[in-house]
Amino acid sequence: MRRPFVKPLVYGLIGLGVIGFAFTLITDPAVLLRQAGYIFLFIILFYLVYRFILRPSQTKGQDRGYVRAVKQSKLRQKEKERGSNKVDMHTYRSSNKRPVSKSTKPLKKKKNNSHLTVIEGKKGKKKNRAFF
Repeated sequence: MRRPFVKPLVYGLIGLGVIGFAFTLITDPAVLLRQAGYIFLFIILFYLVYRFILRPSQTKGQDRGYVRAVKQSKLRQKEKERGSNKVDMHTYRSSNKRPVSKSTKPLKKKKNNSHLTVIEGKKGKKKNRAFF
């Protein structure tokens, strides 16, 4: 029963916000710019606190594992480059292919299941979904 009450309330708050924004824009645009600057500074401050204080304590082990995986990947790449100079694997693989036999088996056709029937149900009835 709450949903019918919440929707008009949200629209009302958005409408009041638009009216307040327009009023501030007309009467004193400098205050509007100052408020936008405060919001921008708050977002930057929040990001820096998250980046340098909260995040490093959570992901120290993950960063070490990532650095180790990168080193292992680079070592494997170097080993592949050294090995590829000795023998070209692509030409080796292409020369050892088996000849394709001309007598191939025909593909089986899919059987029709005549014992299965379609049961028609209530197609027109849809679920009553009430989303916000």
